[in-house]
Amino acid sequence: MAQGDTVNQTIIDHVELAKNFLARSQGYLADGDLHQASEKGWGAAAHIMKAVAAANGWDYEHHDQFDMVVQNARQRYRQPSLRQYGEAAESLHRNYYRHPSLLNAGVIRERIDDVGKMVSVLEPFIT
Repeated sequence: MAQGDTVNQTIIDHVELAKNFLARSQGYLADGDLHQASEKGWGAAAHIMKAVAAANGWDYEHHDQFDMVVQNARQRYRQPSLRQYGEAAESLHRNYYRHPSLLNAGVIRERIDDVGKMVSVLEPFIT
């Protein structure tokens, strides 16, 4: 397989994973498992940003690079809403460390919706 084909397959794989994690987050949310809903929402955001990074030749191997990739994508694609969507994703990830009594299903739903918008906004630019 040529390198371009490998990159294209990597992008496709990450987009599919993002969509899968997004669907799973919504399922966990419906079941009331707010920790798993949050983590799967974060996973969706991480994978769509991995697809963006692969499409642009940017590094994204570690969590601490997430915000940089979001900001680069925001500028490259002229999508200011990506800042809000990235912050929503980071918030979902932080829920992993929170006690269940501190989690709010309505807030988590809004943040998962923002991650869904992130996927929808970015997919046409990279596929």
